[in-house]
Amino acid sequence: MPELEIIMGGYSINTDQTRLGLCTVTLIRGEVLSIVDVAHFGRRNMLVDELAAHGISTDDIGRVILTHAHWDHSQNTDLFPNAEIVIHADELEYSRNPRVGDLATARYFADTLLNQKVNAVSGETELEPGVRIIETPGHTRGHISVVVETDAGAVCIGGDAMSDAGAIGRGAPAIIFWSEADARASIQKIVAAANTIYPGHDRPFRVEPNGDITYLSESQTLEVSGVLHYASGAVTVKLGRADHPGTTVMPSAIDYQGGGQSHPGHC
Repeated sequence: MPELEIIMGGYSINTDQTRLGLCTVTLIRGEVLSIVDVAHFGRRNMLVDELAAHGISTDDIGRVILTHAHWDHSQNTDLFPNAEIVIHADELEYSRNPRVGDLATARYFADTLLNQKVNAVSGETELEPGVRIIETPGHTRGHISVVVETDAGAVCIGGDAMSDAGAIGRGAPAIIFWSEADARASIQKIVAAANTIYPGHDRPFRVEPNGDITYLSESQTLEVSGVLHYASGAVTVKLGRADHPGTTVMPSAIDYQGGGQSHPGHC
């Protein structure tokens, strides 16, 4: 049966200067060596290095599955010249003309796929035995998640439809760009598909029968370096925690409330 490995962990950190959102990158060892999401340019070298640490070159990857077209998940597709790029047909269409206010979908995204083999899927799609796509819109128009049947049971690679473990309690992902109603329905769909979930910006976790959350790995480690050599005390890091982060509904979704996927993909 297929096996899963986290190549790069995902997390989201807010600071008073910027927001640092790094997506989960997951390897599926099945009939085809596949990777789910490919991160952004800032993690490009790390992605290559981490694959190498798992004994894999970028040429070995036969399938790239993009949960959605946002820049933090999709900027390194060109690293995989032999891969089929799997993306939802609605997401690909939308990416060519995103809504005003959607700054997470790069206007150049669709052009980056022109020289690659694209498999634009729709509906529930089995890619190979034990690996299937489910539609989980809301965070974006054509968001997809991946359900993998492993020896330990079903696992859902949720992408940003299930951004973090807190989405279970909120009933919604951290940020919504398309439709709040669709996003809430997708949370329920993911939980129905699998008890073990790999979220887009958090550690893998399991939803217990009583609804409790059990994390399946240790917390992430973030190293801060590159401070100017002669700038003594130039950076001070203060750590804090948001106990109950809410859901942010972006203007691109607020302006179109009431219909989810029935809306056009542009203004």
